[in-house]
Amino acid sequence: MQVPLSGLDRRAAYRWLIGCVVPRPIAWITTLSVDGVVNLAPFSFFNGVTASPMVLSVAIAHRDPIKDTLRNLRATREAVVHIAPPARLADVHQSGGEYAASVSEIGELGLATVASSIVRPPRLAEAPVAFECRLLQEIPVGEPATALCLLEVVHLYASDGILAADGFPDPHKLSAPARLGNRSYLDGNGWTVVDQAMQVVPEGKRIP
Repeated sequence: MQVPLSGLDRRAAYRWLIGCVVPRPIAWITTLSVDGVVNLAPFSFFNGVTASPMVLSVAIAHRDPIKDTLRNLRATREAVVHIAPPARLADVHQSGGEYAASVSEIGELGLATVASSIVRPPRLAEAPVAFECRLLQEIPVGEPATALCLLEVVHLYASDGILAADGFPDPHKLSAPARLGNRSYLDGNGWTVVDQAMQVVPEGKRIP
């Protein structure tokens, strides 16, 4: 099947993207409104950008009215990006519902929070990883514009339960759910982790 992009509308292009670019990590993000309402929403156009400084990227699609996460980021420039535990997959999905800006998804879902170390939005108590962030840059992409938000990490929390003996995340312990196409997800408990040895490149073929 050939898919000419010239004849593809925005909705169809989106379905091709989410159906083929899989699995996608999920950023479960808390932000704080100027009125003090804690917003929680999931985003799967999400990834790491650079380690020095540590920067994450989150793409927030255009919507009218504007998404609460983006409005809060623009107003306060702070957020906490969580990696969700598998047991909260249903809550991750539900938090993406069309809640009014005056409603806190955290309260609706009965989730516990704790104070963050540096930023004002709280972090989720059950999340095994939480990146406290400040908005570094917002880049408009496309038409209507998606907001590509670059978030600089200013503090990192990681549960002891997901760490290896060397103090870094153990891929066998951090079982993060991921996004697939349509309304489908990859359950974090269903991952098959395959460990590989370091690549060996013959002498004379390696980068000098």
